[in-house]
Amino acid sequence: NLAGIISAYSTDDRYNNDIHYYGGCLAAQEALSWSTQMLIWLSVPPHPLYQGGIDKDFDLFNIWQERLHNLMPLDFYWIKHQNRNEYWRHGSVCEDYSKILCPILLIGGFADLYNSSIFRLMNKLKCEKRSILGPWGHQWPDDAYPGPQIGFLQEIVQWLDYHIKKINHDYENKELFSIFKLKPNIDELHSILEERKGNWIHFNSLPFYPNEHFQRNHLLIDKNQEINQKTIKYYLSFQSLTTEIISNDALPRKISFLSPQETGLASGNLLGWGNIQSPDHSIDQREDDGRSLCFDSLPLNENYELFGFPTVKLNLSSNTNYGLICVRLCMIDEKISSSILISRGILNLTHCKSHEHPQLLNIDEIFNVEIILSGICVSIPAGSRLRLALSTSYWPIVWPAPQLSTLTIYFNELSSCTLTLPCLNEKYSTRNDFGHPEICQGIPIKYLRASSINRFRIFDEISEIITLKINEDCGSSEYPDGLIWDETTESIYTIKKNDPHSARIEINRYLKYYFQDRSSIKVDIKTKSIMFTKQSPSTYEVEHQLNIYNKDQIFFEKNWNLSFPRINN
Repeated sequence: NLAGIISAYSTDDRYNNDIHYYGGCLAAQEALSWSTQMLIWLSVPPHPLYQGGIDKDFDLFNIWQERLHNLMPLDFYWIKHQNRNEYWRHGSVCEDYSKILCPILLIGGFADLYNSSIFRLMNKLKCEKRSILGPWGHQWPDDAYPGPQIGFLQEIVQWLDYHIKKINHDYENKELFSIFKLKPNIDELHSILEERKGNWIHFNSLPFYPNEHFQRNHLLIDKNQEINQKTIKYYLSFQSLTTEIISNDALPRKISFLSPQETGLASGNLLGWGNIQSPDHSIDQREDDGRSLCFDSLPLNENYELFGFPTVKLNLSSNTNYGLICVRLCMIDEKISSSILISRGILNLTHCKSHEHPQLLNIDEIFNVEIILSGICVSIPAGSRLRLALSTSYWPIVWPAPQLSTLTIYFNELSSCTLTLPCLNEKYSTRNDFGHPEICQGIPIKYLRASSINRFRIFDEISEIITLKINEDCGSSEYPDGLIWDETTESIYTIKKNDPHSARIEINRYLKYYFQDRSSIKVDIKTKSIMFTKQSPSTYEVEHQLNIYNKDQIFFEKNWNLSFPRINN
């Protein structure tokens, strides 16, 4: 009976493409941040006008107390399930794409975490489908940043008219895929980005992609489906990307690398919020490149039009039973050599064969691994260079490996080490026929204090501790019913340059919830959450403190001290 689904910023795999885990690594920044956000939101009292909802006999304070006594921080469930199991398979449509039969409209943004899933869903779904993938972060496309924004509501009405009311308006001739082809440039190297350069393209024919969900999750693979996309292949030699295999005995046949733990601080957030005041866009990657093992190409002799998933194949060994690798594809600007992030991928190497059944690495044993990077649609100009940057850490995007692990890459040992770039099919149209954003007037909100945010880093040269501190003031607002909502957050990420066990996150949240004309409700909520690891035995430690005051009197308080054994990550 479901007539259709409009799915915005969503995932097809709850384990490997969400805020919890990334390439089998715990998503340090996003997982704890979202857990603490939900902890404070779930702690607010019921609205005094509605109390128990349908049942008016319930008492507001009894409902509130019962809710608080049953409250559990969500990271308790997320970190409890560190590998891909039934907890994550439930609700992951990649388990069986064929179960979706009704029409689907997919919405995504390149500044958001949830964009690669659109490539896979469009590739695998057999139902009626259409997708719009723009430059935005995690907001609606009519007011999301970076722009350009589109008339999103008009698109929704047209889609609903066609699939629900059966009104055509020539909608049946809309292409399956409308995507914003990015044109990276040095003007976009800022943590806050108002608009990205590029243009809209539209097409119907999609190639068959490699799919990490199938490769590492023991799902069925249709072996009759061959990758039918034109590609450009580069070979890795000693610090170079070449279009042909170089046989030179004078060049080293292997190279080892170990990155400082703070590598990743220049890469912004995993999930971009899509707000103009949020500093979460990646900046010049030369900072992280200097902490990575880099392979550069010669200047391109033509424009590269790329679409899909770049893939990297490597011959590796680790000097421990553990290791993670972050692979970044960057564009080096022709004039000033700035490094611009194009795509990235991370893999916990103990998960290289399976996210469900990881295995410890054999020390110094050479193995072959493939890393699939995030989906792209990008035009890289002639004259610029490509850079492939490899690192053994990516903080605070993911939690460090449990040991300092030096990785060694071997050239032409088992097979060639390669970078494969997927090319954009030439059969597409270029037009911008999206309407201008039309947003109806919202409820009248009185802003008592404007929102603001700052983000800065401190490096203690004596202790070698690097601190990233983010102060976010969401402002203070008064709603028509008299509700005052006042929320602020302080997030602190610290790590020592050569000590993965020094990683520590502290998030403090503050919320004021009260009514101007209701004396029974005047609530102050404070949460303090800390996450760190212990080395022996290797565990994740999470501490939460929840303190709730009503009318300046303590109403509820609770502490959680959670400990989770690290399972092959």
